[in-house]
Amino acid sequence: MYQILIVDDDVLMRQALRVMIEKIDGFSVAAEAETGEEAIYLCKMNKIDLIFMDIMMPGISGIEASKTIKEWDSSIVIYLLSAYSNFYLAKQALKSNVKEYISKPISFSMLSGLLANFKTEQEGSARYQLNVLMEIIKEKEFKRVYYDLGTIVDEIYNHANDEPEKVYEIFTYLGQSLLNSSHFLDGESKKIEELFALNEALILERKVTELWLFRVMNYIFQQNSIRRYPLLEAAFAYIEDNIKKDIGLNQIIENCSISQGYLSRIFKSQFHTSVMDYIHIRKLNLAKGYFFFTDESIAEIAFKLGYNESSYFSKVFKKYEKMTVNQYKSTIYNRSLDQQ
Repeated sequence: MYQILIVDDDVLMRQALRVMIEKIDGFSVAAEAETGEEAIYLCKMNKIDLIFMDIMMPGISGIEASKTIKEWDSSIVIYLLSAYSNFYLAKQALKSNVKEYISKPISFSMLSGLLANFKTEQEGSARYQLNVLMEIIKEKEFKRVYYDLGTIVDEIYNHANDEPEKVYEIFTYLGQSLLNSSHFLDGESKKIEELFALNEALILERKVTELWLFRVMNYIFQQNSIRRYPLLEAAFAYIEDNIKKDIGLNQIIENCSISQGYLSRIFKSQFHTSVMDYIHIRKLNLAKGYFFFTDESIAEIAFKLGYNESSYFSKVFKKYEKMTVNQYKSTIYNRSLDQQ
């Protein structure tokens, strides 16, 4: 569902746009604003895909607001609206990197055409993958991070025709957009390159970017959870330091001064899975990397990840992957042949 922001000081215009938009499948009005300043604030507080904004409003103009919004998130598509056909304003609008300058009034057929074109363009672009990732975060479904990233990564490489420069641009865009979504509340402006290094040499292998994107998504889930429940910061720190050891709930609660019941409850609310599910998923994600990049045996990798018995590791692997380790290794081999 694509989220739209309507910005106009005319309440009747906002209502008319809302009524028409709600008749079109795949689109929803996320918010309305009367001024450019309010529009900027709402873009930072909500996931907005597209904006219809009046060009002349009290305070800053639609053109000025568009410039600021584009600096915040260049992927947001903006249509500027005006009751007057003005060549100078149209020229200024296009300089602000808005999608189009449109004269009022907007008919339903015109709006339908604009949104149909928008949908076609978005579903063939990196914005589509970002929407999928943001949906996973919004729904707090951490298991989808583990199960869906392979498909998302394949779609990105296919969209970029395996061109390293374009692939790098897309992943950098996705990573930075995800970070922005996580840090807007505290005003932080961290760069994705500072937290999770990536370059054109690393992305030659799809598995590298899948593991990289998993780390980014895991970080976002952790930060969002810590913001809601600061006590989780110590738990995550302990897990990070001991992820390759044999750890369980008892070790976490003993080292983090938190009760098992409370930890389990708030963790479930933020990840929609249990603490032990989370730990196994983290370990198995690492294991899949080892299987892909090394020739180490199942037993060696199991012990490296804190599983004292390789048979138990194999049992856990089959539970989550619905296949044996050897079957999974065969899929790696076959997939590498397909990509050659």
